[in-house]
Amino acid sequence: MNSMQSTKAIPKQKFDKFKLLDTLVVTGLVIVSITIRILSATAFPQSVNEFDPWYLFYNALLIAQQGGNWYAVPPDVHAWFPWGFFIELGDTIGLPWLVALFSMPFYSHFGANAVYTVAIVSDIVLDALGVVAAFLAVDAITENRVGAYVAAAVIAVSPSLTYKNLLGGLPKTSWGATFVLFAIYFMTLAIKRKKPVYGIPAGVMIFLANVTWGGYTYIDLSLAIAAFLLVLLNKNDEITAKSLTLLAITSAFLTSLAPNNIGFMSGAAHGLSLLIIPLFLYLELYLRKVLPKEIVDSKNVIIGAFIVFIISLGILGLASIGKSPIPSRYYAIVDPFFQFSVPIDRTVAEYIPQPVSAMIQDFGISLFLSILGIYFILIKRQQLPGLWLLVLGVASIYGTSEQPYLFNYTAYVAAALAGVAVSEIVSKFMEKKIRLVPILLLAIVGVSLLADAGIAIEVSYEPPSLLNSATPYLVVNYAWTSALDWINHNTPHNAFIMSWWDYGYWIETVGNRSVIDENNTLNGTQIKLMAEMFLNNETFAANVLEKDFHLYPYGSPNYTIPVYIVAYDAATLYINSTGLTTWFIGYPSNFPGTFIGYTTSLGDIAKAMGAMTTIAGYPINEYINISAINSTVFDLETSGLPEAQQLAQIIANSEPMAWTPKAYHSLVVNMFIQGLQSLNEGPVAAPFSIPLSSAVSGVLTPSYLPRVNMLYFKPVYISLYPLGTVPAPGGEAEVFIVVLIYQFVEPYVVIPPTVVVNGTSS
Repeated sequence: MNSMQSTKAIPKQKFDKFKLLDTLVVTGLVIVSITIRILSATAFPQSVNEFDPWYLFYNALLIAQQGGNWYAVPPDVHAWFPWGFFIELGDTIGLPWLVALFSMPFYSHFGANAVYTVAIVSDIVLDALGVVAAFLAVDAITENRVGAYVAAAVIAVSPSLTYKNLLGGLPKTSWGATFVLFAIYFMTLAIKRKKPVYGIPAGVMIFLANVTWGGYTYIDLSLAIAAFLLVLLNKNDEITAKSLTLLAITSAFLTSLAPNNIGFMSGAAHGLSLLIIPLFLYLELYLRKVLPKEIVDSKNVIIGAFIVFIISLGILGLASIGKSPIPSRYYAIVDPFFQFSVPIDRTVAEYIPQPVSAMIQDFGISLFLSILGIYFILIKRQQLPGLWLLVLGVASIYGTSEQPYLFNYTAYVAAALAGVAVSEIVSKFMEKKIRLVPILLLAIVGVSLLADAGIAIEVSYEPPSLLNSATPYLVVNYAWTSALDWINHNTPHNAFIMSWWDYGYWIETVGNRSVIDENNTLNGTQIKLMAEMFLNNETFAANVLEKDFHLYPYGSPNYTIPVYIVAYDAATLYINSTGLTTWFIGYPSNFPGTFIGYTTSLGDIAKAMGAMTTIAGYPINEYINISAINSTVFDLETSGLPEAQQLAQIIANSEPMAWTPKAYHSLVVNMFIQGLQSLNEGPVAAPFSIPLSSAVSGVLTPSYLPRVNMLYFKPVYISLYPLGTVPAPGGEAEVFIVVLIYQFVEPYVVIPPTVVVNGTSS
């Protein structure tokens, strides 16, 4: 009888159908997110994607080789020849470390393949976590699941995230943003449930955000501003201060264990700044208790003035010792004109401000809704997590407009703010029993998300960059894969490879050789030196190798290390109706339209005539005959010919090939002329040597370039893979991607080149 009474005393758990609904909806969105971003696996072989992720994979491999011990990673001897470089512990250590840890159970059996597999599929986990984090953060802040569903759906179908979150993308900023949203979720729970202990998991999330992304300055400054807003709005309380203290202590302690300067014990930037924020909140609470009422009423003004004074004093102090308190990347956001004073920054697309239209394309309807989300938080959700999301939103949206590399971080913040906006609008009108407005809003959002999903699916059918040779065309092209494979298997392990910095990680990781520069700006001096070598003649390049690097040509008595130089671009083979062939450097300016003899560049020639001249500090008009281009375009546009506009556009797009005599004598141009001539498949056409009259009708009859035979650099490998065939006057034209590998040799040393056309040696 007692047993029965005890059983009856236990209250029955009420079935929460909404929890089940949340689980089903979020799971469905997770599946959608994953499905969209693995579509490329059904069409193309999978590899690590883009450029930077190759280095992250390489770091993960180095850590795995040390048994997952991130303290024991040796210097990367392949980087920045001849010095080598420690892997970027402060910015990229976390994501490779996690990849290495999850590969450790399989590493003893599968070796590097285990690390490679985990690196590629880790983005599946990211797709799931991003959706869940957006839902939880918005649901916790607003307590409205409709807006939380919208935020999760935005993440699931976002085209801008799809660019980076495809398999093998290893997007460290996306990982950072996901962990920040989880931190906001746990902080909201701590404050609303009055349980500061939730600050501990929030601190763990900030630790993970800092070590995977490295944006600790951005995270800490935004949290400090949010705390300041909390005080100004008189919303500070003891629960918030306690929760933030636990967050700061947890994060500072864990990041202090990371092997570089982002932790409390190894540097002031992260740990101390986080601990100062809760101290500031406690100070405000103390002043509120001890100060007279008339002073308390004006305390915000006093605190604001004091903070401005301290910040000004700190900036002046740092300036007096020649140090900037703001990292250069963030300073460029604060001062948009700053980046134009840094030559390298002016040449990197992701550092160049973008128009509003590009922002709309990146973020869609969430960009507009996020502005409303900021407004609603400011007037209604004035707790620390909401204010932190507000500051993150303002900073990241503005920052992305100035430097687009932040876009796949901002997408998460914009999605969460959009979810807040939808939550508030739906709640407000439903309270007034006006259902039409919420229905219309959700319909508009739904249509927008369907459009985003369509774009994301299209973007997903894009081959990894290495497998389409970094072209803008969605076809497989193995020119670079073939060249890297040759470097790996046919050059000595101590070989030194030179190339433009865009390909440094590929050569270093896939080619497994030392490079002069990587895909980063850590050594601007060496990048500038490479630009100067490409833009000057071969004698200049040979002198640099001997005097600056003490490297000598193959065949010299002083020869010790084999030296190679790599260049990449396109080439067009024109075949007339009689079977005669002519090579054109570059690819048709109107590709895939009818080829009329005018080409442009998608590789190193365009970079030479733009980025390299900027970085080297050479006037562009010394290499490109801009006045001739402009006068030709003007004559066409004023000629009255029906096809004038189209021809003028083709000519204008051909600008990188309008070479001056100095350009013709540059190393990079000579590499392509000699490389194509060595194929013995026809002469090489001189750019801009075809009269428009013959280009529009008849057979293309250009002037031919004289034979180039460089003394110090000889082609040893030429990789040619077709990009497509297009019609041409009197015949057709086949476009190839070309990767050239030259070796530094003593004059008159003969090295027969290996030529690979579409995977077959000839």
